[in-house]
Order: sequence, then C-alpha cells, then structure tokens
Amino acid sequence: MPFCKATAFAALIIGGLFSTHLAADPVADFYQGKRISMMVGSEAGGGYDAYARLLTRHLGRFIPGNPDFIVQNMPGGGGLRVTNNLYNIAPKDGTAMGVVQRAILTTPLLDARNTEIKYDPLKFNWLGSLNTETGLIVVATDAPHKEMKDLFEKELLVGSSGPTTDFMPLFLNNVLGTKFKIIAGYKSSKDAYLAVERGEVQGRISNGYSGDKDILDPWIAQKKARFLAQLTTVKNPMFADIPLILDFARNEKEKQAMELILSAQLWGRPFLLPPGVPADRVAAARKGFTAMMRDPEFLADAKKANVDIDVVTGDEIDTVLKRVYATPPETVEAVRKAIVE
Repeated sequence: MPFCKATAFAALIIGGLFSTHLAADPVADFYQGKRISMMVGSEAGGGYDAYARLLTRHLGRFIPGNPDFIVQNMPGGGGLRVTNNLYNIAPKDGTAMGVVQRAILTTPLLDARNTEIKYDPLKFNWLGSLNTETGLIVVATDAPHKEMKDLFEKELLVGSSGPTTDFMPLFLNNVLGTKFKIIAGYKSSKDAYLAVERGEVQGRISNGYSGDKDILDPWIAQKKARFLAQLTTVKNPMFADIPLILDFARNEKEKQAMELILSAQLWGRPFLLPPGVPADRVAAARKGFTAMMRDPEFLADAKKANVDIDVVTGDEIDTVLKRVYATPPETVEAVRKAIVE
C-alpha cells in the first residue's frame, strides 16, 4: 500500500486521540504514587483494627492509580476522636479514610447534648461495611446470672470502654428495668474482657460478635462465659438458643425504641471518606470496595484472618441512616432519655 503524508497525519491524529483517551483518568492521575491514611477509632488488635488492616491490604488494587495504605490507630471517646478528626481536620482530597464505631452514626441523634460531637454523619461519604453485627450480653460463668430474667433481679458489673459502649446497658436499664452497673475506664474492648478474666467485672456488652469471637469462642468452649441475649433485630442462627432482646419488649413503644438503638448493628464496622472529597474519587473508592468483595485473593485473606464478610454497601448505609434520622421525634426523645444516667 503506498504511503502518503495524509495517511501518516491521520495515523498520528488517531494515535494521539487514543493515547489521550487512555490517559484521561483524573482519579488514576491523582492516586498514582499516593498513600491513603486509614484512621481507626480504636487500638490495634481489636475487631475494628482487624477489618481495617484486611481492607488496606487489598483495596488499593481496585482504586485507579493503585495507592498504598497506612493504618493509623486513633482511639479515644468511643470513636469520637477519630470521627471529629475525619470531619474537621483530615484532608478532603481522598487521601484519608476511616473506620468508626457503629454507634457513632446515631450518636448525634441520640446524644444531642454531647458537646464533643463535632460532625454530621449524613455528610460523610460512606464507603460501606465488610459485615453486619450481632451484639451479645456476655457474662462470666461464675456470675449468678444464668438467663436474661436474672438481669431484672441481680446487679451485673459490666466493663465500659467509652460513651458509645454505655448506650446499650443504660438503655436496657431505663427501658426494660435491667440492673447493669457500668464500670468505666477501660481503654478498649480487649481491656474490658481482660477485666472479666481478672474478676474486676462480671460481664461485657459485646457490640459485635465478629470482632470479639477470638475471645468469646474459647471462653464458650472452656465454659468460662455464657450469652444471655442477642442485641440485634434479626436472630443470628449461630445463636439459635439465645433469645433476641426484642423478645423482652413489653409493648410497641418499647419495641420501636429498641429497633432504633439497634439499627447500628446493620452497618457493623463502617468505612468512610470525609465530606468534601471530589465525587469522582468517592465513586471510584465505592466501586473498588464493591469489586474487592468478589476478589478471590481478598476472600481467602479474610478466611485466613478469621474475619466474617457480610457486605453492606455505602448506598445501603445512606438509605438506612436517612430513615433513622427521620424517626418520629417522640421515639427519639424516649431513647434519648433512656441512655442517660
């Protein structure tokens, strides 16, 4: 075929357009060579930390530009410290992500007088959660409490690691008439469980079995602990013989109030980006999060780490969170009154 200048010129234009199209990914351009800080609202070694480290080992492969990750533990205030940081201080360019305690999402609604709250959960960019959760009332076997009805008759000392961990025992005391006595001052859930082993307290409100199972499974096998109730709205078949806390509601108003405070169990361990992150970077992170869930390498790593996977998307968190914040004011007020001393 004869060569001519027109053909060469056309080839140059087409090639230029093609290469420009390949390079025109602003998200990949931004993340190329970048490192994302994953801020964790608890100490290293706990359930939130385990999920964060699992995610950071894989998510970068599914974000354009393939950024690296570094985990930064930022415990304090039951998750308030890291949440306030992500909302007010952390970069808003997509180089900061976080995982926060699940109760953080409803704390502004239920603890409106708390002056330490400096964020609006409806303005965060929710990435999703790797699991949903089943909370449990855990008691040591040497405690006199054999079943749930005993909590209405005998005081149970439970360890607290922050304000958000106190919501449930306070709520159950004020709504159902249980007799939890909260012993505060423990730095983490792990510390609170160690206090049970030392005999300083008699039990613990587990806000999430999947994060506590490395402690709880051996305890159950060794008959060192028992469960009195599931703190969730849908019964987990793993605990078929353990009653739902909803079973102890005495009327519809109590049931509605309990469903509100238990709503946080849906989003297990929620990952987020700060408000103000460019929409294309949020979309890329969400897309990568979803793609990661189907990746054999990720799933094999989760199994090896003994981490349960039951994905909740960012869109699902947005939908439920908006519904929660639209709860009738009288129900919200009833729950607010129930979670104060």
